[in-house]
Amino acid sequence: NFSLRHPESVHRVLSMSGLCDIRWVFGNHPEELVYFHNPVQYIANEHEPRRLEALRKLNIILAVGREDRLYPSNEQLSQLLWQHGIWHALRVWNGFAHDWPDWQRMLQLYIGGND
Repeated sequence: NFSLRHPESVHRVLSMSGLCDIRWVFGNHPEELVYFHNPVQYIANEHEPRRLEALRKLNIILAVGREDRLYPSNEQLSQLLWQHGIWHALRVWNGFAHDWPDWQRMLQLYIGGND
């Protein structure tokens, strides 16, 4: 969320089992409080040329397990990024892949830039 909100401050993004749509967690909060911290909402509506240019300079990797309940929101964010011409890598791992041993392997694989 920080990197997508402030792309000028970040160069690389590694999201491991990321929660890309927070509405199901914060359903009763006012919409405007959730919106600006919810990547699938604000990326869908992003049209400001400077922000899009900054977002396109990010090196983004989304890593998530196919059986992780967070997989659908990662796939949705991936589709939104592509719709805005923002290159990234969606890396789908077999199984659940939502635990420290999985994240340790993801870090080892992706932290050096191997995508």
